[in-house]
Amino acid sequence: MDLRGRIELFGVANIFQLISQAEGTGKLVMEGESGRGRVYFHEGRLVYARTDASMERVGDVLVRQGILEAAQLEGARIQAECKDTRIGTVLVESGSLTREQLVGAIQEQISEVVYRLVTIERGSFAFYSQIYPENEDILLDVSLEFLLIEGLRKLDEFNALRPDA
Repeated sequence: MDLRGRIELFGVANIFQLISQAEGTGKLVMEGESGRGRVYFHEGRLVYARTDASMERVGDVLVRQGILEAAQLEGARIQAECKDTRIGTVLVESGSLTREQLVGAIQEQISEVVYRLVTIERGSFAFYSQIYPENEDILLDVSLEFLLIEGLRKLDEFNALRPDA
């Protein structure tokens, strides 16, 4: 572990920015009241994120976006399970989905993870250098600045709607 501390001392956005500005490569683990998340960086750029909280899977994002029908997704799930491969791979290879559409859905999923992590006010974080996501075929180069600004905007909107605000 190369860096660790309490989220409430620094804030999630500042922790992300520190790793980004230091051009860090590795895995940031955050644990707080809303669960646990992992964010992966490569030379300061966010490339992947996941959370243990129940969130939409990539296939569900594609159905919600209207790119796939629920029946297509279910068929792809069955094929992926039989072939021991990923649903996205099955969908792209079958022509049901372009790689660009898959990347777009993954980017939306990663964005939602970051938005959820920005809401953590109390907890702990640890950064492990030179750790890469396992079994992930598609890594992205996501604008961290945009995600943080959007995440903080969503948090402000949520807080403004709370009855005790």
